[in-house]
Parts: sequence; structure tokens; C-alpha cells
Amino acid sequence: MKRLLFLLACPSALLLSPFSTAQGELKVSATQIAPLKITAHTGMKPQSKLWTHDGFWWGCFADSKGTCIWRLEADKWIRTIRLTSDTNVRADVLSHEGLLEVLFFRGVDSKFARYLYSKDLKRYNGALGPTIHVTLDEGVETATIASFDRVVWLASDSENEINVRWLGHSAQTFSEPITLAEGISKDDICAIASLGTEGVGVLWSNQNTQRYGFRRHVRASEPHSWFPDEVPAGQSAIDYGDGMSDDHLNIAVGSDGTLYATVKTSYDTEGMPLVACLIRRPHHRWDNLYSVDDEGSRGIIVLDESLKAFYVIYTSYRDSTIVMRSSSTDSIGFSDRKVLMRASRINNVSSTRQIVSYGFPLVASQGDSLMHTAVLTTK
Repeated sequence: MKRLLFLLACPSALLLSPFSTAQGELKVSATQIAPLKITAHTGMKPQSKLWTHDGFWWGCFADSKGTCIWRLEADKWIRTIRLTSDTNVRADVLSHEGLLEVLFFRGVDSKFARYLYSKDLKRYNGALGPTIHVTLDEGVETATIASFDRVVWLASDSENEINVRWLGHSAQTFSEPITLAEGISKDDICAIASLGTEGVGVLWSNQNTQRYGFRRHVRASEPHSWFPDEVPAGQSAIDYGDGMSDDHLNIAVGSDGTLYATVKTSYDTEGMPLVACLIRRPHHRWDNLYSVDDEGSRGIIVLDESLKAFYVIYTSYRDSTIVMRSSSTDSIGFSDRKVLMRASRINNVSSTRQIVSYGFPLVASQGDSLMHTAVLTTK
């Protein structure tokens, strides 16, 4: 059966070397589609810009007309609805069947809104209820959202704290901030994710302690009740360079609650882990840190349970490329590095937080200019 996997690619079709998956050896090829001119780049590290619903892939990007929902057609993005006139938004999106929740991140002055999908019109309608303004902390670099038990959680950084806020199903304002960690550097960030039936978890970097941190909140507990820091993979941290932590992270969560994260260390030496993976098992145990590459930056992670595989995709500054390494989820070990895109200015790869099945889109841009997308086909 022919399987489609959407990935970044070179301008023409590209045959990549095979790698092993749960279903055997997989050969992949990729072809670029038409670039889109945007006004806010695709970055902010832990955020997700893309989702799939009703047989289509969708994206939330800003261009000169505002921030819009786009539908991916055969060879281009089609604008379907303008959500706001703001042209400087870097969105984080959550899709739950026909409900779309969007964080319009603009630094301290950000917004949140919900939208419903019309199956008849094959598009999303106007906002479901009022747009909710949320004032984040001074020094915030990025923010993400997660939904659990009809509550939306928002996690963000300040100059020296990691904070969460929550929004009840019928509420019109987010709560006051709940501080999960103090003493981080002004360069550190965080990400929040639903852990399935377990609740929600927040992963953050702390370059002052040279470790990553993680706390979780469970169903039926008070909003301020969070378990203590688990110090992800702290048992494998070493005293080298500037330590294990840096401010790059991105999360995917399996259907069994396993958390996969790609992170960047500050070991910063050839032969040492730089792009790396953290994995948290459902019984609250963290594996040792997995090395992915000794160079690279701004990685994302995408989980494909159909193939029992996950993909770490990141920027290689060595030769101005977007590259990928893959691993089986059953036995962690990374494939050879595969070049997916070459360009004089390419960075900030982004995709979906949803679990994919044989296919997903990727987008990337450097600065506020052209956004690149491509389709990768597997056989």
C-alpha cells in the first residue's frame, strides 16, 4: 500500500536511504511544494502550527492579511478564514475532533480563541465565544497550551520562573499564574502537554542548575496541586561544558502516556550529545538521555505509532540544512542523518503534536519571509 508522509524536502524529489521500522525497511522520498510568504516565522520551539482533521491537513500562519487558517491542497496552502488582523502572531494549536483551540502568542499581550469545524463547508467557522486576552509575564519567550478534562492549561516562562495558567470550560478569563519553578535563567523556556488519562505535565529547561525539570498535575486535584520536580534523566547528566540543559525543547506524547521530547544540551563539543531525546515512561520513570546528534538546533519530535517510530527533525548549522533521524519506539536507536532541505536561509521547523499515521506535514522558515513545506512519500 502506498503511504504518504509529509516532510520538508529539497526542491526536487529526493530518495533517502532506507531505515528500519516496526514493519521492516522503509524507503522515503520527498518533494517540495510551493512556498508561502508569511510575516511571522514558524518557530517558538515547542509550539505546533499544524493539525489534521476531516481528511485534510491544516495550518495557522500569519501573512500580510492577518493570522489565518490554511488548508493544504495538493501543491499549495489555501487560505480559508482570517482569525485576526494581527500579522505578528506565532500560534500554538490544539485540535479535538471538530474543535480547534488556538493560542495567539504575541509575547506579554497574547490571546486565546476556540473555533468549530463545518463538515459541510469543509472549513472552520468564526470564533466560538469571545476571544480571551491573556497577559503573560515580562520576559516571556514562548508559550504553549494543553487540554485535559475540559480545562485548557497554558505554560510560559518569565525572566526567572516557569508559570502555568488555567481556563475552565465556560470561563472567560485565565487564572492568575501558578509558579512551578523559580531560579531559571532569562533564556529558559517550557512546554506543556496532556499525558492522556494521567493529567498534564510541564517540561522546562534550567540552565542555572544545568538540568531539565518536569512537574505534573492529575485529575481531580486542585489547580495549585502539582507533583514535585522529577528532574528528567538527571541520573545521566554529566559535569561537562555548560551542562545538560539548553532552551530548546519539543514534546510528543504516545497513546499510552509515554512522553517523548527532543532537547538541546549545552555540552557543545564535537562527539558529545547536543541534539538529544528525553523519554518518560507511563510509570513515571525517565530513561537515560539519548544522543541524537553532536550538532544541530531547534529540533521537533513527531510520533508515528502505525510504524512504531518517531522522528527527530532539526536544523544543521554545519551545512544550512533541515535534517532528520528516526528511531523505533520499541528499541531506541537512531538512523543515519538524512538531509531533507537545503537553503541559504532555513530554520524553525514546526509540525503537529498529534500522533501521525504514515504521514504529516512539516513547515520551516528563517525570519519573517518564505515558509517552506513538502510532501514525503513512503513505500
